[in-house]
Amino acid sequence: MPLAGTWNHVRLQDCAASPWRNGGGLTHELVSQPAEEWFWRVSVARIDRNGPFSSYPGVRRQFAVLRGAGVHLVIDGQDHVLTPGSPAVAFDGDQPCRCELIDGPTLDFNLMTRGGQARLQRWRTHDSLPWTAGHIAGVYACAPASVRHDSGELWQLQEDELLWSADLRPGLWGLEASQAWVFGVEVPAQWA
Repeated sequence: MPLAGTWNHVRLQDCAASPWRNGGGLTHELVSQPAEEWFWRVSVARIDRNGPFSSYPGVRRQFAVLRGAGVHLVIDGQDHVLTPGSPAVAFDGDQPCRCELIDGPTLDFNLMTRGGQARLQRWRTHDSLPWTAGHIAGVYACAPASVRHDSGELWQLQEDELLWSADLRPGLWGLEASQAWVFGVEVPAQWA
């Protein structure tokens, strides 16, 4: 549902789950813009068993573990062990990626983009957010959080809620959260 200004608020529990083609998990798509052929997409996936990730040629993927013991990813022959405390890993969507669960199912955050620069990072401070006016910005709360603009406007988030804007307005933005994921996406000219 739209919020004041250009913000949108999405709850994970309101997004239907789609099963993976290989049966290895479920994906909840939180947002994809534009809807007909997306330039950027945010989803939360539950991985239930070991197996390969789907191929997404032309897409840059950023992946982070939200809950569970973690995963061991082998991306183009390179090993990556991710837990809920690890930084996100970024890779091209057409790179072969195999996932091995460390100890049971995980819940994972995915940011996918076609062109432009994107950054996904864990946020546990009260510092100003590294967002750029005019671009895409978002926060996924792993615990209750609040986003504040220097004008005094305030948005509250509960666990497993996403707040995003496709056209960030100027100003200083702050986040108060014990655990959240913050992303920013530069909008290339062909998608502006």
